[in-house]
Amino acid sequence: MDVVQEIRLMSIMAHQDDFEFTAAGTFALMRKHYGDKVRIKILTTTRGASGHHQMNTEETFRRRDAEARRSAETIGAEYECLKCLDGNHVEAQFFPDRNALGGLWNAIRKFRPDYIFCPPVINNPLAGIHVDHYNTAVAVRMLGYQLTVPHAYPVTGDAVAERVDFPLIINVDDMYARENEWHFCIDVSEVYDKKKVPMALCHESQIFEWLPWNANIQPPTTEQFKENFINRHLNINKRYGLNDGIMREFFRITGWSRKSLPKDFKTIFQRMSLSDVGKEVLENG
Repeated sequence: MDVVQEIRLMSIMAHQDDFEFTAAGTFALMRKHYGDKVRIKILTTTRGASGHHQMNTEETFRRRDAEARRSAETIGAEYECLKCLDGNHVEAQFFPDRNALGGLWNAIRKFRPDYIFCPPVINNPLAGIHVDHYNTAVAVRMLGYQLTVPHAYPVTGDAVAERVDFPLIINVDDMYARENEWHFCIDVSEVYDKKKVPMALCHESQIFEWLPWNANIQPPTTEQFKENFINRHLNINKRYGLNDGIMREFFRITGWSRKSLPKDFKTIFQRMSLSDVGKEVLENG
């Protein structure tokens, strides 16, 4: 189905590799089906500078920044590390103070997304969290209404001061919370091998260095990572009650900004399956 107007997708995650694990397949599908009618922005709220055991923070950021840019280029996306109101990045340990919120408000309003994909706010006190994931979610939630308020924060750079439409804000799966409620999922098998896996593999400093060291395991080979990546998807399927071999990405629809509309699913998510809860959310807006 053709799309008449431009569609703007924005990923707001804490670190440079979070997008690839949670939503890259869906974004790659959008690019494949709609070509240059889709504009994509991948934004991280931190420099990810704590994510290595050997490199210092500056070396880590430069390496991860380059990896994120290579990954984004795979689907013709823009990549950006958030700048706060004071013009600085957040090193790590992101917190939604006015400085950070104002920077994120400017970044979102400048891009004017139709859809924002971000982590969920975890409410279960027994669930694990990552401070950067959690606070990124909190920040996006806090800004949901303020995105249309033209004087909520100082306008920086070439951000816009006029009215901006509300986006639909969608939560990705969070590996720390391991929740089991989903609203819709996307079959990304069509782009899994040629796009999603290569994008993930761009993050060599994480996959082959930091994450194995952090987990106290041997670094995988490329083939072992690919096998582990498949198993990761299959395990997520099982957690959500779908015990099969389809490569999926799972999402939940929030009411943080505008409500969902039938057109969001008929026009955009062509490989989508709705859960029973998702059908209720869609029917009720």
